[in-house]
Parts: sequence; C-alpha cells; structure tokens
Amino acid sequence: MDMTCIVGTDIASFLLYEPEALRHRASSPWGWFSNFSQGGEDHGDLTVPERTDGRLALIDTATPVHLEDGRVMWVGSDGGYCFRCTTGGLTPDEAQREYPETREALEVHTIAVTHERLLLDGGYLLPYDYVGEGHRMPSLAEALEKQLVAWLALPNGTYQVMVHHLASAEEDEDEDEDTTDDNEADIVLTFARVADAV
Repeated sequence: MDMTCIVGTDIASFLLYEPEALRHRASSPWGWFSNFSQGGEDHGDLTVPERTDGRLALIDTATPVHLEDGRVMWVGSDGGYCFRCTTGGLTPDEAQREYPETREALEVHTIAVTHERLLLDGGYLLPYDYVGEGHRMPSLAEALEKQLVAWLALPNGTYQVMVHHLASAEEDEDEDEDTTDDNEADIVLTFARVADAV
C-alpha cells in the first residue's frame, strides 16, 4: 500500500479502525475512545479496551511549538490533513521534514486488519449514540465525498502503525505560491506487519 489522502477533523485527532469491530459502541456516549486524567492527559491507550487490543488507534494532531522562553508546547488543531499511508518507509524528503521531537518519541499503535481495509476517520463515523446527542451521522458516501474519512486497503493481519508528523516544506523564495504541492504529506502512517504467533 502506498496512497495519499486528505481527511478532515474537528476533534484534533484521527481514528483508525474497522467499522465492524466497533459496532458494539453504537450506544456509547461521545468520547468513549478517550480517558482523560485530571491533568488533561489521555490514558485511553491503557484503559480503553479497543485501543489496548488493536481494534482502534487514536492519532493525535499535536506537533511541537517552541516558545521564546525555550519551552516546548504541544498543539493539535482541527482541519484537513494530507496523509501518506504506506507499508514502506519515509521518503528522504519526509525523513528530513519529520519533527525531531516526534521522531524521538515515535507514536506507535497496534491494529488488527480482518476485512482487508481500515477506515481513517476524522471522528465523523465512529460509532456512538448520535441519537442521544441529537446529531445525524453522515452516510459513508457523504463522509468519503467530503473527505471526512478514507479507506486504506491492507491485507489481513496485525500491523504496527507508526505516526510521523512532518513540518511543511520551506518554499523557495522564487517559487510562486500557486505551485506548492497540495499533496505534500502532513502526517505519514507507516504500516509494518507483525509476524503471526506460532
């Protein structure tokens, strides 16, 4: 697999899952996929069963912002992100643009594929009690058309997903703004198949 897609979010996060594996969450309240401490940290990777057993990966949009006093603050944001999803590695350009802070503390998830595809979702189709919240879930067709989700085709198996956050490429001063690459990845997801247990 090597594909590029644009997916939007308004929760400053993306979710990677097989819809069939999360159907049981249709009556859960919104936010069931997270477990925030009083300090504001999400401990869901330790406490939410779907995140601990490989049915769901939560991908944060937070990247480092260096403050004038030398501190680093991690800031996530909503909006559309260009993803490159690959079973290969980073390109030389991507490796050069990866934030050193995220490279040093690489975000790694385990995800199971049983239907030969995963849904990369900006939080729009994830099962929860929409009726209780008074919302209408968009159809899959609507979400695909509006770039709120994207399908990723993968052979069945278990994968380690590594999340690589990239800084924007610096534009050449002589380059016209209209010639920048709209398909320049913001986030690269690399998928490495985990050997099946014998």
